[in-house]
Amino acid sequence: MVKPKYDPPTNTFPYKISRRLNILSIPRKYIIDTGEGMPAINPRGIRKSALNGQISDRVNDAAWPYLRRFLIIKRMYKHRFSPERMERIDRMIEAANATCYSKLANCVLDLKKQDTKEVKKKKGWSESEWKKHMDYISQIAGPRRDFKPPPIKRGIGKPLEQLLPRINEICHFPEFKIYRRLSKEEWYRNPEKVAPGALKYVISDRVKKLAAPRVIPQHY
Repeated sequence: MVKPKYDPPTNTFPYKISRRLNILSIPRKYIIDTGEGMPAINPRGIRKSALNGQISDRVNDAAWPYLRRFLIIKRMYKHRFSPERMERIDRMIEAANATCYSKLANCVLDLKKQDTKEVKKKKGWSESEWKKHMDYISQIAGPRRDFKPPPIKRGIGKPLEQLLPRINEICHFPEFKIYRRLSKEEWYRNPEKVAPGALKYVISDRVKKLAAPRVIPQHY
């Protein structure tokens, strides 16, 4: 690191101070505005560029009053102002509603809904509407319908003497639906009993040879 260079103490400042701080402590030379190269000023003291300048969108948006004030004025003087003046107020409300500041303040209004609320147009019914209305009246003016169930359609009646044979037939359980034990079936075979043919069976030499264990060679 470079060692800072110090200036020796003086009569006015009897301390050692770094040279950089000493340079920074000297006050700057202020710029004196002589007015050279600036726009001309009119006799009233206003610059001509200020009179001919155009307002930026930000300044123009900030210049609009709050929407609440416009709405209060519109309600108070609705029946006093002329229609042309009310139209001007509506245009001012639309302009103030479209600014970014009203959006940031979360006070944007839906002007279409307000127009439908304020303007209530009374119109007469058309012929089609009258026809629908009269059809509905004719429907509700009639007597109430009786929603009784329809009569049951039955077959041809017969005397009891003709029905008794069939009644006696169906009053008994059918044979094919009767439960029977497995032991009573013809194909049943008792697993605990040995068949008589198996008791008389004699084993053959071939079966004995196959039943004998296989001899495993020693070299394996």
